[in-house]
Amino acid sequence: MSRWGLSYKGVEILTPEEWNLVIDALNDLDNKVRGNLASFTGDGSTKTFQIAHGIGAAPKAVIVGKGASDLPDLDYWVADETNITVSFKTAPASGASVKLWWIALV
Repeated sequence: MSRWGLSYKGVEILTPEEWNLVIDALNDLDNKVRGNLASFTGDGSTKTFQIAHGIGAAPKAVIVGKGASDLPDLDYWVADETNITVSFKTAPASGASVKLWWIALV
């Protein structure tokens, strides 16, 4: 049984009550997850980029990934009440399209 009180039913159709539990669980999840794609332009020397997350509080957890394969490796990221600060191991090339996707748990 899941934390929302649902158990596996195989191919049976959900009852209206079970369906409501599913919808409630999805709404709860939707209210706790934020994410987006941030875009910057590399200048050949900047290794750190800040993404304004708009949550209004420090997220409980954050995952960041490269949105373009030709970017240098990510070194680390941290989040506070306002931003997710992402650091690359080396600076993206001048003129490079720096795309970073992020997901944060509120």
